[in-house]
Amino acid sequence: MNDALLAYDKKWFLRCLIGLGAMCLAMKFTGGLAFAAIFPLLLTAFSKNRPEMLLYCILMTISITVANGNLVPRSGMFFSLAARAVFFLVAGVTVLQLVAQRNSKLLTPMLGLLVYLAYMAAVSSQGWQPLVSYLKLILFTVVFMGYYSVANAAATRQGVDARKLRSVLLTFAVFFIFGSTALLPFPGLGMMRPEALVEGGRITYSGGSLFMGMTFHSQALGPIIAALATMLLADLLFSVRRWDKLYLGLLLCAPVLIYKTASRTAMGTYLLGAMFVTFLFMNARGIGGKWKARAVNTIMLLGMVASIALFATPQLRHGVANFVLKYTDTNQQDVNLEYVMVTRQGIMDNAMDNFRESPMIGNGFQVSRNMKDNIYTSWKQLLSAPVEKGVWVTAVLEEGGAFGFILFMIFLLVAVYCLWTRRAYIGLAVLFSFTISNLGEFTFFSMSSTGGLIWAMVFAGLAMDAIRQRQDQLARFAPWQQWRPLPP
Repeated sequence: MNDALLAYDKKWFLRCLIGLGAMCLAMKFTGGLAFAAIFPLLLTAFSKNRPEMLLYCILMTISITVANGNLVPRSGMFFSLAARAVFFLVAGVTVLQLVAQRNSKLLTPMLGLLVYLAYMAAVSSQGWQPLVSYLKLILFTVVFMGYYSVANAAATRQGVDARKLRSVLLTFAVFFIFGSTALLPFPGLGMMRPEALVEGGRITYSGGSLFMGMTFHSQALGPIIAALATMLLADLLFSVRRWDKLYLGLLLCAPVLIYKTASRTAMGTYLLGAMFVTFLFMNARGIGGKWKARAVNTIMLLGMVASIALFATPQLRHGVANFVLKYTDTNQQDVNLEYVMVTRQGIMDNAMDNFRESPMIGNGFQVSRNMKDNIYTSWKQLLSAPVEKGVWVTAVLEEGGAFGFILFMIFLLVAVYCLWTRRAYIGLAVLFSFTISNLGEFTFFSMSSTGGLIWAMVFAGLAMDAIRQRQDQLARFAPWQQWRPLPP
């Protein structure tokens, strides 16, 4: 096939992939010091006004942050400070550039989250650990605005190559999906080590798979793969508009990896994300009728085959029951919601108890009760103070109280409505899957971990939506001036 007809820039994709691999290899031999090489790349991106290079830099930063430590070592304070410096630098420069740019109407609904953050800044002074809350608020806001401004630049500037932007996204999809698949035969690299299961002198492991693939934890791999699969499927259906071998290969590997993590939340996110994308696609306007019919028929056929295989094969049904129940003997218990939720119930009950102590304003942003009497003696402890939350509904109630919950719900509902009506299908699909995955573990505000990577996918998806709409609009008036995908 002619490279000019590909949905992505093959040469740029290979350069990005080689660059990411070289950075990981260099960090392996330098103990993380090689990450400093990203700063010259950042300066080049700023000087040449290249949004795709800025996106590549911030995705590389967050991907290395959540990467498998067996392959990409990042111990010590250097990487932690350098990674934060990247986000502060990107946000500082690009947010200033927003003054001279118009804001994309697809991205402006995301600014509604700043209202919730401002509220949390006001009430966190009365929370469990105000200093930790304010540091996390600053970090989240800086990274969030960095993502927003880079995505806005890609969405509004003329001449941004959608094929190069897509190549950047595919680079990191290959890194996590194909990279994790390649680690399946190597448990010494792809499985968690015993010391990773001990926190505060106690063992935190309670069953399930320990396969973490290219991520730092088995609980991170599932949500990341589910979000990536949702983004890839949406981009394939709405933007590429033909079956592409690379996309299909990535999508076929995704459920296998999620199954290996034994994450029910991730599998539910993957399935609901695929169904939501299909629903959006069936109701979307401006998509060629022939491609829509062909794609929907193929998806429905795959769903029917999977359903028939599930109901006709007892071994498969038993395997699914084992996966859903996870910690329960399926020979003695039925599959029901009570047993599915048993692993989250304790955290949810604890969050509701904390909510009842301060039902109006909550207990502070991203802090827990055990932080209340802690004395932090170093910046490292403050910057990396861990917090574990459960379902996002109870977590938001615990942190922000009733008023915070109302503000957060307004943001979600308005964002979903605006993205839907403005046909920002890729970004909407990733935001939907992100919300679903937070029903298992609250990572919405974990910008230095899993949440940071998925937020990057949300904004990258919105940028791709904006470029797709601009291309479709120009193609209707001057089709010879724009690259178009192969007809289905």
